[in-house]
Amino acid sequence: MNNNINSKFGQLGIKVPSILLPKEGTVLSTWSVVACDQYTSDNNYWKRVENAVGTALSTLRITLPEIFLEASDVESRIQNIHKSMNTYLEAGTLVEQGEMVVYIERRTEASGLRQGLLFAMDLERYDYAKDSITLIRATEGTIVERIPPRLRVRKEASIELPHIMILINDPERRLIEGAAASLKNKNLLYKTDLMENGGSISGWGISDTASLETLADILTDLLDDAKKAQQTETPLFFAMGDGNHSLATAKAHWVATKKTLLDAGVSEKEIMSHPARWALAEIVNIHSPGLRFEPINRAVFSSDINAACEFFKNHPLVASAVEIDEISLKKVLSSPEGQTRAGIWNGSKYFLVEFVNPESKLPPAYIDEIFSALNKSKSDTKIDFIHGWEDTKKLSSENALGCFVPVIARERLFQWVSQHGPLPRKAFSMGDAEEKKYYMECRKIR
Repeated sequence: MNNNINSKFGQLGIKVPSILLPKEGTVLSTWSVVACDQYTSDNNYWKRVENAVGTALSTLRITLPEIFLEASDVESRIQNIHKSMNTYLEAGTLVEQGEMVVYIERRTEASGLRQGLLFAMDLERYDYAKDSITLIRATEGTIVERIPPRLRVRKEASIELPHIMILINDPERRLIEGAAASLKNKNLLYKTDLMENGGSISGWGISDTASLETLADILTDLLDDAKKAQQTETPLFFAMGDGNHSLATAKAHWVATKKTLLDAGVSEKEIMSHPARWALAEIVNIHSPGLRFEPINRAVFSSDINAACEFFKNHPLVASAVEIDEISLKKVLSSPEGQTRAGIWNGSKYFLVEFVNPESKLPPAYIDEIFSALNKSKSDTKIDFIHGWEDTKKLSSENALGCFVPVIARERLFQWVSQHGPLPRKAFSMGDAEEKKYYMECRKIR
């Protein structure tokens, strides 16, 4: 790779990655499965995926769906993942494609076209702390307790598969859409339909010097724009969209790897070129028409759903909880005034919830705080974060109180996080569960 290009991208906190893809002849529709952090309470979904994959080559064999994080056989699952990764490398299932940026087109029925660029993000330029001033930052609270189980997967992993999507603020659509405009010079890497209503995905490799220099120059201009807009020399440039805890896990792994190498006397130059320093992520324009901002609802599981509902309605943080029909609740939560409200569903009735001091916190933060209080008084409760209204609603059959929240307007995101720090955990989602990133590309990290 040209040293000038490496230098330009390095100043931006990114790198052109060396990409692995499945060998020619692999059935891509079964190779590619949805991000592991989706459908975390839907056993039937993962049973259907297992049946669809069967014995085929698949990313299902080298990822751990998070529904199994607390399963009794999780350790053996992780060991099998590591074995499968090594087998895929040794048997030539995964083939080196060389250093390239991948331009990705994802099409779904609900959102149409979503475009992105796959880069390697420099974990030295990323920090999820609330007071972070790094180029790459979390947009929501990071639950540090969720890192260790994910770290067990990454610690011995020989490759990584990205489901991370990172937002960039490009209102004039120069970067990603510009890459699409010159695709006649690019190499089509893959094209396939995706299982379970995932739509379709195509990827093109960008490796020529002229195109990469153009991308680097546009990114440099966008960084200057961010400095001016946020009135700081240390702006938020890359904002986490999806996969916050995956990037945090990659960071934790890199910190541990770096310490081990330092203790072993490895030179700083060698350490800083270690592949674990970077993590693959798809950069997406926050202004893309195919990028829908959706709320992440909560499902509060309890042995007594009605008691949980009453606890929420009568909590001191709740100013009022008024019964409402489903259509009206959806309308309120999608309106500007709904930005400070929430809804709950006990399996038979909906309630519109208003909070005390509604401007001081976002509704997801209020819901999480009330759940914490419930959990202290009733230890058999647990909370899960659910994409989609219907998926949240149907969990009432499993004694889950559905908690529906609004989503922050995308136009406010960069400025809000720059001024106030991360949003509450799981404050927004980009599209529905089936629109999340599906695994395709891989990269060696050992």
